[in-house]
Amino acid sequence: EKSTKVVTFVDLAGHERYLKTTVFGMTAHLPDYSLLIIGANMGITRMTKEHLGLSLALKVPLFIVVTKIDICPPNVLQQTMDQVTKILKMPGIRKLPFLVRTNDDVLVCSKTIASERVVPVFQISSVTGENVDLLRRFLNLLSPRRDWEKLRSEPSEFLIDETFFVEGIGTIVAGTLTRGVVSTNDLMLLGPDSAGHFKPARIRSIQAKRVPVRTVMAGHNASFALKNARRATIRKGMVLVDSSSRPRASWEFEAEVVVLFHATTITKNYQPVVHCLTVRQSARIVEMDRELLRTGDKATVRFRFMFRPEYLREGVRLIFREGRTKGLGMVSRVFFENEIP
Repeated sequence: EKSTKVVTFVDLAGHERYLKTTVFGMTAHLPDYSLLIIGANMGITRMTKEHLGLSLALKVPLFIVVTKIDICPPNVLQQTMDQVTKILKMPGIRKLPFLVRTNDDVLVCSKTIASERVVPVFQISSVTGENVDLLRRFLNLLSPRRDWEKLRSEPSEFLIDETFFVEGIGTIVAGTLTRGVVSTNDLMLLGPDSAGHFKPARIRSIQAKRVPVRTVMAGHNASFALKNARRATIRKGMVLVDSSSRPRASWEFEAEVVVLFHATTITKNYQPVVHCLTVRQSARIVEMDRELLRTGDKATVRFRFMFRPEYLREGVRLIFREGRTKGLGMVSRVFFENEIP
């Protein structure tokens, strides 16, 4: 109650085995900023580079926290800092690392981080508490990147990223409200199902930050208890939208993409996993404006989902991956059933 600001942290996995979970978290939770943690005694690993690339690909402003400086010898710490500086100044990244030492530095970084040119770097120790106060002040000065006030006047849209069942309450969906305002007893449309249909669903109760509330607004993470909804029919990637918005699901979409890495070439019928907001599904390339794609190539590509239609909007960012292959892009056009040739 006495807080000046509430900051939500989404803890994402660092191990390679859980990379798809990390990608899902970065796309589904719409983070304002990305905090990359590096162990001072470990230095930069391959997964550090993966996560750095993910933040850059999604254009999420980044700041770095170098931890465990209390147990790290000075020469190893300097080696880690040199690695951080080197990777941030690489061609294609061209960021300016800024080591935060004073309160004035905190003020400067909080104003310049949104430009995506400057990357604040903190050196902290959780054991001795060294520089933790600087990091706390920095988090307090950060401002949201999106204009949630404007989005709250639009029709409601809630992205579902988790479902569960609570005895005595029923089916619950959790996620992020990206547009509009939702209150208890509101009637919304839930979908798309495997046939691409949206069905009415009424909000029985709402929780935000584990506290019961009557209303949530765009920008909030929340959980909705739904009336007469079976959990088996709900999955990640579905949405709850305003009943007046007439939503439609699509099998195919077009995107402007760039290939970050691929060992050989990408051609038609290639099948990567597409991550777009809470959507995560295999899709096949059905059309390209060039014969083949290699690392670094850009193209306009048409994808078709393999298993079920999804709810997509134009202008949202996507990542596609398959093994070590990675690419990113932006949805430029969504095709509905009557528009597919």
